[in-house]
Amino acid sequence: MPKLCKVTLNKDTFYANVGDLLLDSAIMNGVELHHDCRSGICGTCRVRRVDGKVFGGTEDGSDMIYACQARVISDLELVSEPVPDPTSVSAEVVGMQRLASDVIGVSLELQRPLGYLPGQYCKLQFRGFPARCYSPTYPLEGAPDDRRLYFHVRRLPDGVVSSALGQKIRVGHRVRLAGPFGSAFFRPNHPDRIVLVGGGTGFAPMWSIAVAAIMEQPRRDMILIVATRTLQSFYMHAALCRLALFPNVKIIPVVTEPQSLSTALRSGLPTDYLPALSPDDIVYTAGAPGMTDAVARIAKSAGATCYSDPFVANLGASEDAGLIGRVAGWFDSSRRNAGGDDAGRPMRPTLPA
Repeated sequence: MPKLCKVTLNKDTFYANVGDLLLDSAIMNGVELHHDCRSGICGTCRVRRVDGKVFGGTEDGSDMIYACQARVISDLELVSEPVPDPTSVSAEVVGMQRLASDVIGVSLELQRPLGYLPGQYCKLQFRGFPARCYSPTYPLEGAPDDRRLYFHVRRLPDGVVSSALGQKIRVGHRVRLAGPFGSAFFRPNHPDRIVLVGGGTGFAPMWSIAVAAIMEQPRRDMILIVATRTLQSFYMHAALCRLALFPNVKIIPVVTEPQSLSTALRSGLPTDYLPALSPDDIVYTAGAPGMTDAVARIAKSAGATCYSDPFVANLGASEDAGLIGRVAGWFDSSRRNAGGDDAGRPMRPTLPA
């Protein structure tokens, strides 16, 4: 007869057989544990282990575990961070804007506001198309609207969804939105430096986190590294000009391919320009897995906390799109790891509209 293990998650207690997946056991016992991709990538199901052991699903040197990958092998005490409950809402495309030669901005008007944390992502299913995952972000210009969400999508010639934007998918197209998901969201109340690294359209969640961090603590030191593969793909100018007004924010724009247009644009990889990190830093990164993995390794070696959002490629038009619905331009961690894709109160400074 299988041995039963007692599992406590926050204030809920249930029993699991030795060898059972933690996520499956929680669901079978009626315990709510947010999840999405079930492949150990998105981090939505990450929980912190206070006591006990699991097999698999762990991060070296960390007490965080992925419930979808961890198997129960002893009694466990776990805690999870409070996040908005995922929901589903109808929306409509109300705007499309070409941001770069290969990036389009898509604006959706929601039937009702959606609660999400800066850095989380949503599943979008344009009517007649498979679902894809994109990160809602702060508008590049102007003020936000709680009934509108803004997304940055890299258009790929063979992308089932991205290639249809502006063609079969136009203003007025109906959308079903689900979310939010993901664990690479902004953590408030951190008194020290924040380092943000965004590759390609991975800039979208990093821009959202940057705004939230500035609004919370306008004088906090922040470094934002923004990378694209080509100069033509660098679409973040308006947002970076807004951030540049804050003297405590250092912006490092990086283009992977060689260019001679401006010395303000660095050449190389975003990891080439990471500052010396310390355990007091919090690092957020989003983009191609090669880049996010490299940033996470550097952060770990310095003892810094790192939250990453790797954009993983969709493998086929008919495939169910959890996190794998994200589209990346490339995956290797060498010369092509710079991008990622398809993917105020009074007396306090605010981002100018």
